[in-house]
Amino acid sequence: MALHWSERIFWLLCVLLSIGGVSYLIVEYQQDFSKHAVSVIYESISSFAPIRFPSISVCQLPPKYDFGGGFEEYIQSLGVGIGETYNFDVHSQMVFILFPDRYSPNTITKRCKPYEDCEECAKCPKKDFRELAERLGLNCSGIFNSCSLSGKSFDCCQYFLPMVTPSGTCFLLNSLQNNYKGSEHWFPATLDRNNPPEFHMYLKRAAVLSLFNEEDLPTLSLPAVTTTALLGIHKIFKFYTEALVNDPEIVDIAPEARDCYFPFEVPPWSVHKAYSFSACISDCTRLAQMDKCNCTLYIFNPFNDTRFPDCDFEGLLCLERNGVVKPNIAWMMNYRHPVANCDCLPACTESNIQAIYSQEQVEYPGAKDANITVSMTMWPTYQFHRIALRTKLDIVVTLGGILGLFLGASILSVIEIIYYFTIRAANSYRLAHRSN
Repeated sequence: MALHWSERIFWLLCVLLSIGGVSYLIVEYQQDFSKHAVSVIYESISSFAPIRFPSISVCQLPPKYDFGGGFEEYIQSLGVGIGETYNFDVHSQMVFILFPDRYSPNTITKRCKPYEDCEECAKCPKKDFRELAERLGLNCSGIFNSCSLSGKSFDCCQYFLPMVTPSGTCFLLNSLQNNYKGSEHWFPATLDRNNPPEFHMYLKRAAVLSLFNEEDLPTLSLPAVTTTALLGIHKIFKFYTEALVNDPEIVDIAPEARDCYFPFEVPPWSVHKAYSFSACISDCTRLAQMDKCNCTLYIFNPFNDTRFPDCDFEGLLCLERNGVVKPNIAWMMNYRHPVANCDCLPACTESNIQAIYSQEQVEYPGAKDANITVSMTMWPTYQFHRIALRTKLDIVVTLGGILGLFLGASILSVIEIIYYFTIRAANSYRLAHRSN
C-alpha cells in the first residue's frame, strides 16, 4: 500500500536531518583532528638507552692575515689599489664571496664602484663566484689536524664532508644534507656510557663550531648552539641534549596537524636533501632572490641546481638594491610565494640542544692550533615524545559510529545496497524476462 504524502514528507525530513547531523559532526571531527592530533610529552628514559652525539659543523672564520689557498696572490694578480700596491677593498669583496654570511648592507657598491674607471686598479670579479670560492677556499686537510670522540681518534677528513651552506663552505659530520646513514662517511656517534661523552679536535684555522640536528644546516642567521675556536686558545664547551622521538603513527598524520615535517618530506621546490627549518629558510631566501633578481647567491643553491642560476656581479648589485642579500628571518617567514610555503615548520626529529658552559684557556706560548673540547655536562635522563592521539583506526571507528547513529549504516548495509542494485536487480530482470 502506498504511503500517505505526509508520511513521505516526515521520512524525508528525518533523512535530511540525519544527513545534516552527519555532515556537522564529521566537519567538527575534522577540525578537532587538526588541533588535537598529536601531543608532546616529557618522559624519563632508561639509563641504558643509547645516546648519540649531535652532528657537528666546522666553518672557517675569515682570517686577518694569511688566508692560504693563494688568496692574496689572486688579489695581487688583479691589479693595485688607488695609491696602494694592494687593493684592500677588492680583498674585502672577495672575503664576502668566500664568507657571504659576513655581509654588511651596501658594501658591495662601496667596495667595487670606485675602481671601475681605473685601468691599473684591481677590480671586483664579475662572475664565477662559486668557482672562485672552490678555488681559493681551503680543503679539509688545510683546516683539520686531529679528531677524537670519547678518547678514540678517527680520520677527520673521512667523516667531515664539505658542503656549501648559508655560512659558506663548511665541513659537516653526520649531516643528512650531504651524507646518508650507512655510508662509509657516516661516523658511528653512538656513545658508550663507560667512556666520557667528549669530542676533541685540533684545527689549523680559526673556526665556528656548531652542534645541530642531522637534518639541519649551519647558519649564523638562526639561533644555534655555536662556539668560536681561535688559534692559540683551548676552548672548553659544554652542552646538554634531549632527544625527540615519534610514535610510528605520526607519519600518517598530515604535517599541518602534527605541526612538523619529517626529514624525508622534502618539498619539490627545495634543493636540499632533507627537510629542516633552516633548510626551509634557505630555500625561501633563494626563491625571494630569484623573484627580485632572477638569480641567487651560490650559498643558497648548494648543489648547483640549474633551475636557479648563480648571480654575477650585476646580480649581486640587484640583490643589494632590493635588500635580499641577507634578508631578515622575520621577513622571510612572512614572505609569500606562489609555490613555496615560507611559514616554515620545524622538523619532527628536532632534538633540544642547549649550550651550558664555555671557557677559554690560553695554550702554551707559540701554539698555532685551535684546541676544542666539546662535552655533555651529564648523560640525558629525559626525552620528548610526540604521540599520536588520533590514528587511522580512530578515524574509521569515529566515522562508523556517526554513520551508524544517524543513518543506521554499517558494513552490512553497504553490502546490502551493492547486492540490491547488482545481483538482485540482475536476477529480477532475468525472472521478468523468462515470464514474458
